[in-house]
Amino acid sequence: MAPRKRSRHGLGFLCCFGGSDLPEINLRDNNPLQYLEFSGPIPNTEELNVRFAELVDELDLTDKNREAVFALPPEKKWQIYCSKKKEQEDPNKMATSWPDYYIDRINSMAAMQSLYKFDEEEIEMRNQVVEALKTALRTQPMRFVTRFIELDGLTCLLNFLRSMDHATCESRIHTSLIGCIKALMNNSQGRAHVLAQPEAISTIAQSLRTENSKTKVAVLEILGAVCLVPGGHKKVLQAMLHYQVYAAERTRFQTLLNELDRSLGRYRDEVNLKTAIMSFINAVLNAGAGEDNLEFRLHLRYEFLMLGIQPVIDKLRQHENAILDKHLDFFEMVRNEDDLELARRFDMVHIDTKSASQMFELIHRKLKHTEAYPCLLSVLHHCLQMPYKRNGGYLQQWQLLDRILQQIVLQDERGVDPDLAPLENFNVKNIVNMLINENEVKQWRDQAEKFRK
Repeated sequence: MAPRKRSRHGLGFLCCFGGSDLPEINLRDNNPLQYLEFSGPIPNTEELNVRFAELVDELDLTDKNREAVFALPPEKKWQIYCSKKKEQEDPNKMATSWPDYYIDRINSMAAMQSLYKFDEEEIEMRNQVVEALKTALRTQPMRFVTRFIELDGLTCLLNFLRSMDHATCESRIHTSLIGCIKALMNNSQGRAHVLAQPEAISTIAQSLRTENSKTKVAVLEILGAVCLVPGGHKKVLQAMLHYQVYAAERTRFQTLLNELDRSLGRYRDEVNLKTAIMSFINAVLNAGAGEDNLEFRLHLRYEFLMLGIQPVIDKLRQHENAILDKHLDFFEMVRNEDDLELARRFDMVHIDTKSASQMFELIHRKLKHTEAYPCLLSVLHHCLQMPYKRNGGYLQQWQLLDRILQQIVLQDERGVDPDLAPLENFNVKNIVNMLINENEVKQWRDQAEKFRK
């Protein structure tokens, strides 16, 4: 069924991103071009602009930031240029100025973690290595990031995440590893590289299975940001399905709702985590297919409602936190608008989607004088014959019926499913066309039979 398009609210505030440009996972300082002092006389304007342009190209700035730095006076440009060159030529930084050093150290750390039990001092030293890589990915010139990608540094980080023992998983090292990936995705080349790795987003999502709230916040910030990048939304949905299996969840998003409802006993950590969860939920509901597809938003939001998100939201209001409330307000505002639009289709003000009797009555009223009414009766008749006893397979048969209906509602004219298709090779348009052809053949036969008489 083709989605019904409508104008959407801006998603700029989700995951702390704004503007019309593609979102960046912003780890840079407000002014990424720091400067120290002059070094030598200022060259002529043409030479200065050539040198400065080379420096700016290495920093992979957004168009807006590029315009700002190119508009600086010559003295500031030369100051920035000299500062960066001095930083790059510092002999004390030579060993750590190439990604080879960090990749070797992290590979060694990953290999040794299961062989030795490290004390707090050793763990801190290891964390400093990972933190230094995070800083380098954020501040070094683009050639550092390019070399890191060429040396398969992302695979090094992902392998470490996959192989972590419990102690490392709960340590600061885990948070710093996620920070490295976040820093890598802070520029267009690194972001494209991460998204091109088939299992990268799913591996990142696995890091939600930790008690460390800072790690979870960092993961959710990445996932929420990826939702806003072209092609990223579906990867995030795939990652959440992967996490459902990985964490043995009963249903998708179960862990997130549990965390949203759970009290940590530490106000700041608790509010930060709950804000990150609500920011992610709003991103996954309203970005990608949810930007202009009412059916998709109703479908995905119903998963959260069935998990009990509304009473949890009411409970979260007690924190009286302005930023958290902003995300709660956005969730409820879009929900109310979508519910109202659905109700209008049935000439109603509100539909209670928890009431089976009301939903049945609306469908019955809509179809009772149409050619589709016998089909509704047939559906109900066969539902009466579905298994009801709690024996092997009864639940899965009802799930199958539910998923077939979901796919009929969500699949677009091209046969593309905005959510992960539960049934492969199930093309709704082709099946509908086949049924149309069958009906036409039947009509021709009936007409021919009538002429014979």
